[in-house]
Order: sequence, then C-alpha cells, then structure tokens
Amino acid sequence: MPKLWRYIWVTSGPPLGKQREWDVGGDIGRVTSVGQHTKCVTEAELIQVLALSGAVSLHVYLTLGSHVARREQSVDKDLLSQLFGSPTSERIEEISFLLSGSDDFLPTPLSLYFETSYPRLQSLTLSSDVSLWDMTFIRKILSSNELSSLKLYSGIPWERAPSIRWASVRHLTLPLKGLTPNTLNTFCDRIRNIQTLKIVPTGWPNASTPRMTFKLLEELDVRCETTHLRRLNLPSLTKLNLICLSDHVPDVHQPWSLPVLSEFKASLRSRAVAHFLPSMTMPQLTTLTLSISGYPFEPLSAVTYPSVTSVILESSAPSSYFIGLLDAVPNAEKVVLLMTESSKSNLREMVTRLMNNTNILCPKLSEIHFGTEEKPFFIPMRPFPSLLNRCVDRREFASKRPFKIVITTSSRRNNNISTEIYS
Repeated sequence: MPKLWRYIWVTSGPPLGKQREWDVGGDIGRVTSVGQHTKCVTEAELIQVLALSGAVSLHVYLTLGSHVARREQSVDKDLLSQLFGSPTSERIEEISFLLSGSDDFLPTPLSLYFETSYPRLQSLTLSSDVSLWDMTFIRKILSSNELSSLKLYSGIPWERAPSIRWASVRHLTLPLKGLTPNTLNTFCDRIRNIQTLKIVPTGWPNASTPRMTFKLLEELDVRCETTHLRRLNLPSLTKLNLICLSDHVPDVHQPWSLPVLSEFKASLRSRAVAHFLPSMTMPQLTTLTLSISGYPFEPLSAVTYPSVTSVILESSAPSSYFIGLLDAVPNAEKVVLLMTESSKSNLREMVTRLMNNTNILCPKLSEIHFGTEEKPFFIPMRPFPSLLNRCVDRREFASKRPFKIVITTSSRRNNNISTEIYS
C-alpha cells in the first residue's frame, strides 16, 4: 500500500482497469485504486485520499464524457470545488483532462472551479472537444509560472495562446488539427527555449518558416518536406522523428548538421534515403530506424555512419537493397530487418551475404532479427536451419564473438507467431 497517495483519478464512469480495495484503518476505512491512481467519484472519497496524501504534490486525472449515460451520474460538483479550490489547488503539480462528448455531465461550467492560482502546476494535458473550454478557463489554468509541460490535443483556438506563459514551457505537444504551419510560424520566437516539440502541424517547417535556432531543443517530431528542415538550427537535438511528405526530393540538399543527434527515426521514400540522408551530418548517431517505400529503390550514396550500433530497417525492397544499407553502418551490433516482401529467397540471400568472410558485412554484429512479434516475417514454411547454423558458426569464427539469428515468423493461414533462435 502506498505511504502517500499523490495520484488522484476523478471519474464518473466505470473503471478503466482492475480495481483494488485498500483498508487504511482509522476513520478513513477503505479506498479504491486503479493502478497507481486512487479513484474518486464523490467529495467524501476525495477527502479520504487527501487525508492520506500528507503535504506532497498531487497529480490529478479527470476523465469524463460520452460514457456517462444518465444525468445523475454527473461528476460531484462538491468534489471539483474541493479538489480545484484552495488550499488543495496549491499542491497540484500535474493536471490531465480527458473530456469528450458534450458538457451536460458537468454540473456547472468547468471554469467556475478554477478561482484560485496553481503555483506548483508544472504539467498540463488537455484532451477534449474545444467546446468544453472557455476563455476564463484557459486564462486561469495556463497562468502558472511553473508550467513546463504542455500537451494540447484539443485544438484550442490559437487566438487564446497569449494566455500561455511560454517562457517557462519546455515540453510542448501540439494538435495535428486546429493549428496550421503558418500559424505556428508566427509564434516561433516565443518557443525558442523548448526542449521537446511533438505532433506539430503537418507541413511544418515550410517555406515560410523563419530560419532560426532552437538552442535547447532535444527532441523533435515533424511531418514535412526534407528541403525545409535546414531552416532549423538544432545544436542540442538528440532525438528526431521524421515523416517525409513529398516524393519530390531534389538531387542535392544543402548540408544539415545535427552534432549531437543520437536517435533518428524516419519514414522516407527511397529517393529521400538516396539524396537527403547523405546531406545530414550526424557524428553522434547511435540508433537508426528507417521505414522506406517507393519504387524503384535507389541505392544509398557512398556514405557511412560509423557511430551507429543499433539499426531497424523496414521496406518492401529486395535483400540486395537491405545489404546496401547495412554497408553504411559498418559498426552495427544489433540489426532488425522488417522485410515486408518476405520470401525464402530474400532470407537466403541475406544469410548468404552474412556468411561472406572475405568482405564481412557489419563485422561487430552480435545479433540480427528477421521480423518481430508486431511485424513478423511471412514465409510459407520453416526456414532452412542448416544454412542458418552454418552462418552463426562462420560469423563467430570470423569475429571471435557470440552471434545469433532470431527469426519471428507468422503463417498467413492462421496468423500463429513463432520465434526461432539460432546461436
């Protein structure tokens, strides 16, 4: 049983997981939890939990909405007043709202419960229909000087954005809808000091994005054309998740330096792999994940990434294309191949290349996976064990280190997944 109860889940609907009863004794009696969250439906239950929380910071989750079938199931207004009013509000460090449907389950407008300040509030998540929020609520809840994490899934109208104290925000998640790339361009200056930027509008950055430096940005998720990325100077970026939108990739890209990038995950057309990747300077890259589409599959230009040790490659390309990509990561230690055009010939060609001791492919490789449980390798019958065992023996003899092959397969007939390890 927790010593201090700091996670509070307010709901008027059924539990989202297995409930557990706790007998805490004394005048409090029993409380109910789901996972690490203490479930509160009434004011009396909340008072019980607050009595068990001491003076620690509180994490509040409010889930209400379309699952509420009858008016009498609406949330207890006294509970909201107790939770979001003073002095409890002064202890709240995180608030996460998941509201859906209409506002008929709220006894009064939600903004009425936010009459006090939230001096400790550091993390706020809003996930709801826009109609549930009003200007008064936005102004009150976003006024905390300590707010550092902001996740806005609700598509709040951006004329209300000035209410946000951007100077303190370090982690920002924006909706895919409700915000355009050009609107984001207009307040880039206000978010220069963020460390995490996720789910930005599709198409940002674009041709109108100002050239600027995000000196503290460490993690970025974008869906855009590769030609516009160089508008961003990202000296501290360590994680980049990129989805390339366009098939029109120029033959030559201007150089783009990412001096401390360690993880790069991208969904690209093969033309972008051939012509965009070589323009990227990533001396600290260790983890590379590529999902590649687009026929014909253009080979990667003469470029290597010697710092990469972990690789995941997904494509419908033939095995010869995968081999060319692996030549670019000579020091890879773990490789996962998701060959969506699975066939025994593809597998055989790849294994045969791994056995070549004259020109060893990835000499430091310790394990290679064909398929995963989420994306298995489809082949019509059990793979050839003798060839796989010979491959393991030759690799271990040549490299003087352990080596294994892991094949996860699925039958198209019954979807049964099996994993075989050769070591």
